[in-house]
Amino acid sequence: MKRFIIAATLAATTLAGPALAASQTFELNVDYSAKKLSTEAGAEAEYAHIREVVEERCAAENANQRLTGTRLASSSAKAFCVRTTMDSAIRSINNEQLNKVHAEHR
Repeated sequence: MKRFIIAATLAATTLAGPALAASQTFELNVDYSAKKLSTEAGAEAEYAHIREVVEERCAAENANQRLTGTRLASSSAKAFCVRTTMDSAIRSINNEQLNKVHAEHR
């Protein structure tokens, strides 16, 4: 099963300052197995897969939006992107087991 997710993130850090804040919206298709989501172990595995996809995409989006040379600002923007995109993805999939796994990882 595929789920289409629109991730809207506002990446801003205190180091980068308001002039360097970047707003980005992107679309992300995530493949997952609805059957695997029926068990705790399966939900854990699918969560890890979804998170990997999200982290890769956020890293790419952050690389495209990089406005400062500081590693901390870049790291903060990526972490924010991952957190908000994972929230959006899990909410979009709307599975009880996956929601529990996500709550444990927050």
